[in-house]
Amino acid sequence: MTKYSTCLGGLVLAFSLLAPTNDVWAAQKKLLEVTDTLPVVLEADGIEFDEVNHLATARGHAVVRYTDLVFRADRVTLDSETNVIRAFASVGKKIKVQRQNADTLAGDFLEYHLNDSTGYLEGAEGSSKVPYGAVYIKGARVEVADPQTAHEKKWLRGKYLRGSAPDSAVVRWNSASYTTCKQDHPHYLLRSKKIVMVPGKYIVLHHPRVYAGSAYLFTMPFNMVVNQKPKAKNVVTIMPNYDSDKHLGLEARSTFSWDAGQLALGAGIWQEGMFEYQARVDQQVAPWLSLYAGDNHQYDSNTDETKSRPFWGAALARSGWAMDIGWAQREKRSVIRKPGQKEYETTLWRDPEVELTSPWVGLHIGDFSQYARFKGNWGRFQETGVNRKGYQGDFIERYGWGIDYYTEYPFRLGAWTVSPFFKGDYWNYGYKNDGSDRQIVTIGTLGIRASCGGFEIGSAFEQKRVSGRSAFGNGWDRNYDTDTFYQRVGVKIGPSLTFAVQGVFDLTGNKNELSSMGYILTYDNSCCTRWELTVNDDLTDSNNNDWITLSFAITAFPDSRFKIGNENLSNPFGRPGGLAVRRQRYEPTLMEKDGTEQAENAEIAMPEFDV
Repeated sequence: MTKYSTCLGGLVLAFSLLAPTNDVWAAQKKLLEVTDTLPVVLEADGIEFDEVNHLATARGHAVVRYTDLVFRADRVTLDSETNVIRAFASVGKKIKVQRQNADTLAGDFLEYHLNDSTGYLEGAEGSSKVPYGAVYIKGARVEVADPQTAHEKKWLRGKYLRGSAPDSAVVRWNSASYTTCKQDHPHYLLRSKKIVMVPGKYIVLHHPRVYAGSAYLFTMPFNMVVNQKPKAKNVVTIMPNYDSDKHLGLEARSTFSWDAGQLALGAGIWQEGMFEYQARVDQQVAPWLSLYAGDNHQYDSNTDETKSRPFWGAALARSGWAMDIGWAQREKRSVIRKPGQKEYETTLWRDPEVELTSPWVGLHIGDFSQYARFKGNWGRFQETGVNRKGYQGDFIERYGWGIDYYTEYPFRLGAWTVSPFFKGDYWNYGYKNDGSDRQIVTIGTLGIRASCGGFEIGSAFEQKRVSGRSAFGNGWDRNYDTDTFYQRVGVKIGPSLTFAVQGVFDLTGNKNELSSMGYILTYDNSCCTRWELTVNDDLTDSNNNDWITLSFAITAFPDSRFKIGNENLSNPFGRPGGLAVRRQRYEPTLMEKDGTEQAENAEIAMPEFDV
């Protein structure tokens, strides 16, 4: 391998040779007379320099390095007068182009102009990183330009180029296809006459045509913008939805972000004539502190009214500690009192509520792990629209402390991965009212998860014990003794298809009945899309809690998920929220992933911004 460090046409070229020849030494002497700015580094098995035509030709494993770009080809030429790089691929091979941010391109012929950082690539294909994976693009021709040139050529609007470094490269694909599926024959793709990529920021598809496999579906009447940053912004998402009270509806959502904050907007119109909207603004004022405020203009089936429900507060997080201080007026609160039962819905005022969680503390002995954390809660609450014995709708101060505990011991048993676990959840609440009520709630869940190939099974017994009573009577924070057994079985019935069944047994008191059955059909092709159909069949006579939900997501973009229906199956098989377990030696089962996701959604969390 022979290595060159060159500045052609105002760049320095210095040759480092393993076996230099007289011609090469002559070329080095000639080119070292020219000095200027940043070098182009060239490596190859052999290099020739034509002084008459000012042309350097590298052959065999040629590599060119310039700023954050790397070109790899069988043959590369560098013109010292025009400062043009040309790369050629042999039959059956491709030129490789890579940036430091891991964007990659491949093609048959490359021409790149060093003076203005413009160029093109014929027969191009490539990939670019997105938050949870990569996108794959193929096109007949790719052009490259700096942001100013791209704007002057009207490749895309200036707002997408704002903040780009002057020497960065904007890539335009002509007659290209786009997908997040890396297979040779992708499950879906989008075709567009023009795709423009601002590396590390945006990919803009102009009026793309949508295909399922090779079948054309429709053409989008607008441009599609893909945000390569961890959090999408300034993109409107429109999706259908269904609610048992409001029936069919259409919802639109969008997020507008700036360096240390964001504004989230949403609106929905429903078959029954209701119009709803949501708005929330978050502003980070310190690395550990974020302020928020918003309004949920929502329908309440209990009162048959649509009202404004404002809220505001602050979220704090530092070194594993998390706190939320929040005020709310007419907040809709849904509580699941017993597994499998329909939610208890009410209207709550918080003035304010303070929630606190400590970091998890772990103790590990071999593969045996156990974790614990402290939690606290204080607030003044008012439940409106009720007048029951012991509570007439006044504000009552409640305070409480608790402990979360989790332990698991995963091990291998032949071809099986087995993971026994135990979860403990303790709350001790006190109330400042005339009766000085107190309510102590203890929940213990003992279970086991096991998997072998495409088969998984889980069993869990959850016991809740309550002593004392709530100052709100039979209200929003009232708990009851329950004994519940969960049995879940899942099996892979195809390359991308999994079917699971979950039974919930009510064993409270003298009961011994199957209260509900849940059915989950999941399509996940492990490369681009995930569909999930969930059906809950309520087997009790009085609960009337039958429902169906359907969700869809593009794997590379978790924020793209949309869901028809808002319900979820009770799932005791996940880890507690906020718990970052040490590196697992096994692949988590689907039941564990789903249960953990539910627990994470209930945690105190600082908003994430594009800082």
